[in-house]
Amino acid sequence: MDMEMKTNSLARSIFALCVAGVMTTASMAIAGPNEIAAYQRAKLALEVDPYLSAIPDSVLIKFKPGTSKNASDLALAAVKARPVRSFSLVPGLTHAITKMPLDKAIQALSLNPRVEYAEPDYVQRALLTPNDTYFGLQWGLHNTGQSINGINGLPDADIDMPESWDITTGGAGCIVAVLDTGTQWVHADLDANIWSNTGEIAGNGIDDDGNGYVDDVRGWDFYSRDNNPDDADGHGTHTAGTIAAEGNNGTGVTGVAWNCKIMPLRFLGPNGGSTADAISALNYAVAKGVKVSNNSWGGGGYSSALYNAIANTRGIGHVFVAAAGNDGINTDSSPSYPASYDLDNIISVAAMDNNDSLASFSNYGATTVDLGAPGVDIASTYPGGYAWMSGTSMAAPQVAGVAALVYLMNPDFTYAQVVNRILSTTRPVGVLSGASVTGGVLNAYLALSTTEPPSSATAPLAPDGVAAQNNRNNTATVAWRDNSDNEDSFQIERQKKNRNGTWGSSSYFSGGQNVSQYLDKSGSGTFRYRVQARNSFGDSTWSIWAEVTVTRK
Repeated sequence: MDMEMKTNSLARSIFALCVAGVMTTASMAIAGPNEIAAYQRAKLALEVDPYLSAIPDSVLIKFKPGTSKNASDLALAAVKARPVRSFSLVPGLTHAITKMPLDKAIQALSLNPRVEYAEPDYVQRALLTPNDTYFGLQWGLHNTGQSINGINGLPDADIDMPESWDITTGGAGCIVAVLDTGTQWVHADLDANIWSNTGEIAGNGIDDDGNGYVDDVRGWDFYSRDNNPDDADGHGTHTAGTIAAEGNNGTGVTGVAWNCKIMPLRFLGPNGGSTADAISALNYAVAKGVKVSNNSWGGGGYSSALYNAIANTRGIGHVFVAAAGNDGINTDSSPSYPASYDLDNIISVAAMDNNDSLASFSNYGATTVDLGAPGVDIASTYPGGYAWMSGTSMAAPQVAGVAALVYLMNPDFTYAQVVNRILSTTRPVGVLSGASVTGGVLNAYLALSTTEPPSSATAPLAPDGVAAQNNRNNTATVAWRDNSDNEDSFQIERQKKNRNGTWGSSSYFSGGQNVSQYLDKSGSGTFRYRVQARNSFGDSTWSIWAEVTVTRK
């Protein structure tokens, strides 16, 4: 069988690295002087201080809907800031660089009535616990009890991939975006599975598809600002191989979805990368219609900008798979972002060892970590060959690969159905009871073979696209997009902003079935609203907040 062939090829490869590197001429994005300057400053700052928590002088600002260009320019000028870039994924979001002290600039911007929020550009980092370089068996896909680095495994403590490959190994249209340190796209076990941008002509120096990136034939490097998302670190190549290393080719290892494509999107350098670049990478994937991304990284504090970006990917049905983190903590009380954002299109993944035990380094949480997946001593592709690595970074791509296969098998699924399929088919493991939402480990076979229950027997999907409008008569109209066909009603939550800037207590209102707006006789003031769908089987998650200032006239 395929697994036996892979095992033999790995054993023969222990003494030789088998990948030769080929470089391309780098092409640049269409960028102005402010963006180039910001990129150079950020890269230098990370080189000087590997432990940086946020990019100096870099700020992410979300202007309120309806803010004119003149008003936003004045707001930036007031803090000696220059705009760098905007993001179609989050309308109103601007990345800027300021000459003022960062804390003072953020404080001043936050007091501006045109600004929804202003925050630091947090540094994100790869989430791995590195191990020695080896070539070996992929116990996480098929555990027979084999010894891994001297530790005997528990038979069937795996994700049942050989059984799953009898159902599907992938196919046309199956793509996973890998936001990471890049991918060695010339690797002998990856080169055939690298996504190709059919709208771009390689090497002609022209932005053929008009997306702002020249010669982006295989993704983009947002860290170095060129069209070569290669990997000098190894982390991204390892995660990519777990997802879609070529299968049944007599070489190296096998990916979970070995007939799917990898879209390499590099935004992490040796010491991390910026939140702004992470959003740009996600923006790129969504603009290309990619419905699954692997995100084996994290760091910094809560970012409203990143939250909004991930939330808005739901518009195309995007599933955002995230590593839970390697701090060995309960993220219910100490959140780790982006995995801990309360969004229903995020799957947060803990790491398990080959005996069905939670890895000592893995984060956990009854409400914030969804499931476990193999993440200790994982063999995968690596620049120049193959390597063992451990971390929640290694667990997440297994879930991402299965999510892509679920979408391929069920092209009409919503993101919520994909997430539900994966979470509802886990294999129960005692150590995860009370330590994760599902209490179980990823089971690829059940995720791919289970029949979806009728939509009427499930909770409705969350509404999105929430907007609030001032009617200038002491009322506001709240509108949203209805993503379900089985809701009984909608619930609208309202909070009023206090004079000190905090939000007051919540008021709740009901909307009928199949409606998409609500007229609120709020009175004057600044309010925020969010919406959830409801039926007898449960409630959807809440939408993101929409803020509005209501006036008398």
